Amino acid sequence: KVSRPPNAYILYRKDKHKELKESHGGIHNNEISVLTGAMWKNETPEVRAKYYAKSLAMKDEIIRRHPEYRYKPRRSSEIKRRNLP
Repeated sequence: KVSRPPNAYILYRKDKHKELKESHGGIHNNEISVLTGAMWKNETPEVRAKYYAKSLAMKDEIIRRHPEYRYKPRRSSEIKRRNLP
């Protein structure tokens, strides 16, 4: 299965994840997402453009390697849900 190409924010979060984890101790992923979301919102246009360019390059590479790829979201009936006790 071909994985969906990441968007600019996902790439940004991936780069900042380790940095935030080290600087904030035992921070949870939810809190990291909140912090990176605020950081992304306040980033300069140059930094954001860098991540948009990375995202487009990754998307182009996936399209080049898998020209038949099309994103097909799962229908709600196909989503596996956890059975809560």
